[in-house]
Amino acid sequence: MTTGTRRLAILALAFSPVFSGTVADDIQRLSRCVDQKDQACILACLKTPPARASAEYLALAARGYMLLGKRPEAVKSIAAAVEMKPDSYEYLMQQGWIYQRSGDQVSAVHSFLLASRINPQSAPVFYELGMSFFLAKENERAIRHFEHALQLDPKNDKAQFMLGVVEIWSDRLEEAKTHFADALKLQPENPHYLLHYGVLLARLNENDLALAKMLEARKLDPSNPLTHYQIGKRYRELGRLAEAREELETAVRLRPGLSPAVYQLGAVYRRLGEEAKAKEAFARFEKLAEQEKTGPEDPVDANLEE
Repeated sequence: MTTGTRRLAILALAFSPVFSGTVADDIQRLSRCVDQKDQACILACLKTPPARASAEYLALAARGYMLLGKRPEAVKSIAAAVEMKPDSYEYLMQQGWIYQRSGDQVSAVHSFLLASRINPQSAPVFYELGMSFFLAKENERAIRHFEHALQLDPKNDKAQFMLGVVEIWSDRLEEAKTHFADALKLQPENPHYLLHYGVLLARLNENDLALAKMLEARKLDPSNPLTHYQIGKRYRELGRLAEAREELETAVRLRPGLSPAVYQLGAVYRRLGEEAKAKEAFARFEKLAEQEKTGPEDPVDANLEE
């Protein structure tokens, strides 16, 4: 964004002709709406901004726009806040986070690097740099930044976990296993970590322990379709078809577009002799496969959809 564009963004957001009360009232009201994730309330607040929006208000507005799914508006709002306070670590981190989730990893890295200069001992900023490099598919750079985050904070379970994820993409499974195990030492009841660990153990042919970790993840979070899918796939491989059917049907109910689960369910129906249901499932799988491929919902979980 050029200097001129940034200034225009500030003018557009900070000098609205609509008055809505004192600045403190506007900030307090918007903050409450954002904290409660009340979209109707956020929308109402953003329709009546203060006459002179402060950096604090603009940063809050950016969070509100993200909750509304309005990423371009969020980018403009946080850019205006950073323009007002370019030395704010918090605003630079928020700007990087918004860029990161908007798919602009180059701009995200730039914001996080500026934040790291202000606070070079911050583990979170190096973790976020690692995430942006991971999302940009620069795995070795991601590893370096996750490792640096761990040097600054050895209890950073997220950095340990993401090192495991990156090592899987680099086909270093034993290294990934160590990182997942270390992340679980820090967060032993994290269902996301348990599921990833279980899937990795299955790839390493540690099948009994793999299933145990997946079942533990399901107990902690029964709402994750990928957990049910992976358990169903394991049950199918073990010949436990009734249990496989139940898990895979749950996975598809929770996420109808999860095509690998639909395919596995069709295979289970066929082995159970339910040919009509098998044909229906396979036809549905083919239809899903013909649709435009947009990749996994979350690249961190891509290996869970295999």
